[in-house]
Amino acid sequence: MAKRPVTKTTRVPRRTQEQRRHDTRNAVLNAAMKILVEDGYEKFTTTRVAKAAGVSRGAQENYFRTKNELIVAATRHTLSRAEDEARLLAARNAGSADPVQAFIENSKSFYFNPNYLALMEMVAVSRRNPALSKVNTPVVRKFRSAVDAIWIDALCATGYERQGVKSFVKITHYLLRGMAFASVFQSRKSEFSELLDTWLHMGRRELKRI
Repeated sequence: MAKRPVTKTTRVPRRTQEQRRHDTRNAVLNAAMKILVEDGYEKFTTTRVAKAAGVSRGAQENYFRTKNELIVAATRHTLSRAEDEARLLAARNAGSADPVQAFIENSKSFYFNPNYLALMEMVAVSRRNPALSKVNTPVVRKFRSAVDAIWIDALCATGYERQGVKSFVKITHYLLRGMAFASVFQSRKSEFSELLDTWLHMGRRELKRI
């Protein structure tokens, strides 16, 4: 009788305590942002977040003791990922002849993401909540400054004049913010793409090479 071949079982390495903590924290932050996106600030509670994340209330409070702490952490977590995406895309297009389209596409993906409107709701809430504003507003400003710098440097690296690039980046953000808010009540979103194509061509035409 032929012997059965001996097979080795691959053992999945056990997660370290640090990995478990990291995974739990991310689960809580992702759940927090999901609730903010779907139900807004008024229905946001730490109890709901813990349940959605599949952790106990006590486990959650080991990381975030208050509602404001959790909201700020979720904001930072979401914006950090968006910053990483911008940096990766900018680096990927560093060797291209013209990264203007990459910049607009990256900005469009950020502003037209459901997370953006949730984040802006937090900014609006902060106007009436000084304690939240004190810790949340600097996080948002730091993100915007960092991503602006990423794309300004990327565009200037291809030979565009810096002052013109700064203006172009700023105006692009104002344009997309308006579109993002209009998208809440405007059904004909298809025209946004047409307008952005026009803006892309205008940018390529108006930006000056050194």
